[in-house]
This record gives sequence, structure tokens and C-alpha cells, in this order.
Amino acid sequence: MNIFEEILWPQFIKIEHISKLPLNEQVAAYKQYVYDLDIARQNWLNYQNKGPFAFSGSVTPTPIESGFLLQEDLFDLLQETGDKIIITT
Repeated sequence: MNIFEEILWPQFIKIEHISKLPLNEQVAAYKQYVYDLDIARQNWLNYQNKGPFAFSGSVTPTPIESGFLLQEDLFDLLQETGDKIIITT
């Protein structure tokens, strides 16, 4: 499914396995398609808006002067010895 190019109703009902269905099932299938497409788009937007610079409004991030290096999943990034990697400036 391409989340950036929605299939419109006239094209949707021409899809081979959809055109064989009764009209009420075509409508239900299209509603499900549009719902799934909306969820996929929301998930894509949420993924794009995560991270340290996903701020809205006048909030500006403050640089971290020291701390531990975190991975994207928020677990500490460890050295080979098992010690946390410390960030200092």
C-alpha cells in the first residue's frame, strides 16, 4: 500500500477481486482501505515527528552539557566493558 497515493473510489471498484463483490461489500472494503490508509499515514507522521527536534510552538531544546549517551530506544549505549558512555562538554 502506497500511503502517499490514495486509490479513489472509481479506480478501487475496478480492481479485479473488488469488482466481483456485491456493492455493499465493495463499500465496506473501501471504507476499510481508507481507514487502514489513515492509520498508516498517522503512524508515518508520528515516526517522522519523534526525536530531539520534534518540538512545536516556541519551545526550544536546551543542549545537554553532560549525561549518558542513549540509543534511539532510550536504553543506555554501553561500552564493551558494560559501562555507560558519558557525554561531557
